[in-house]
Amino acid sequence: MANRFFLLTMFMVFAQLTNAQKASCPSVYSMCYCQVSYPGIILDCDANYDSPESIRERLEFYKPYGPIMSLRIQGIGDYFNYVPDDFLAGNQIPEVKFICSHGHSTTGNMLMLSSRAFTDSTDVCGLTGNVTFSDCNMRDFDSTTLTNCNQLKKLAFMDSHVDRIRNLPTLESLTNFTVYSPSLWSYASQKGLSQITLAPGALLANLTYLDLTGNSLGDDSIEFIPQLRFLQELRLEGNNFTSVTNLTNAIDLHTVSMTLNSSATNVSIWLPNPRSQFRHLSAKFYSISSSMVYDVALLEGMFVNDVINFEFKMDEFQEDVFLSPLQSNGLTIYLNSNSRITCGCRISWLIRDNRPLLDRVYNGICMDGRSFATIPLEEVSCCSTDSLLRRISFLQKENDNLKANQNARCSREEALPAQL
Repeated sequence: MANRFFLLTMFMVFAQLTNAQKASCPSVYSMCYCQVSYPGIILDCDANYDSPESIRERLEFYKPYGPIMSLRIQGIGDYFNYVPDDFLAGNQIPEVKFICSHGHSTTGNMLMLSSRAFTDSTDVCGLTGNVTFSDCNMRDFDSTTLTNCNQLKKLAFMDSHVDRIRNLPTLESLTNFTVYSPSLWSYASQKGLSQITLAPGALLANLTYLDLTGNSLGDDSIEFIPQLRFLQELRLEGNNFTSVTNLTNAIDLHTVSMTLNSSATNVSIWLPNPRSQFRHLSAKFYSISSSMVYDVALLEGMFVNDVINFEFKMDEFQEDVFLSPLQSNGLTIYLNSNSRITCGCRISWLIRDNRPLLDRVYNGICMDGRSFATIPLEEVSCCSTDSLLRRISFLQKENDNLKANQNARCSREEALPAQL
């Protein structure tokens, strides 16, 4: 047995060495710098003085020297302004990066893509891992160029100008989709992306990471998000949303951040329920305006030691919205430190009737500047006792449930000797 294990180990080592020996870089001058990286080669191409056709010829030339593991094209500008048919020359490449030099201006050079830029003559897509576009002026991105790219895992537009992404097809392996737009490009009518549409019937079923930070998207562009059952991280800051997208079905979600516009004054929030509970949830909700005051009308979900930050201003902290979530397993709420909440009897449900929950509400400040915790009980002692009665009823139900569970356990233990 030991001899078999030794022979198997030696065979694997020999196979790796053989593969490493197969990969090599020729000693020729080229605009594409070649580097051996097991089990293939990495190509770093300079597009400052090279056309797309010339770089495609390089990709054809390097085929015999080993599989191309990574392709990086930098300096995309005057000479390189489009990606032609079968640009990858039949290669299957796990990582492709287009790094443009478009200077954050929409009036200069552009990068355009053929609808068959990444597919060969047999309709096989050469993108087998990640594709990234950085600092590229692309305007409309017609996603039909990604048809059949079912091995694509990550699609990223980093600080690029893309007005619209149209007809995104089903991408079975896509787990990471990013359109990060931190800058307003010169002469652009809006910041970043204004619209995303999926092709009819298309799904992104395995998406786990979605980052659309810094764009100008509206509610219609994120209608597909409630279908993303395996989503883990969602970043929607800096957009133009009027409501919080429904996240009830995102059972693995652990991070969400979102910006609401000035018309979203009445906010309903549906967070995951049920939950996989692998990680605690951190949720942050921002406002496009620092002066706007919002009303949270609904907060639902399964809460397990989670943290919610309301970064927008509020003037109400209502019992029918917040009591049940706070009574769940360890939810912590952070309010905006500039919020001024209507207190008095409106907050007696928390200050008088559920005082232990005060430790889970941070930055709670009344209109007169006093914090929730400093309000003396005498000020709310004459308020309606409805919330107190509800608190007693809640505790009674908890007590009844504990008794029922204890009785069921005792019955099982009593029945055990008889079975033996």
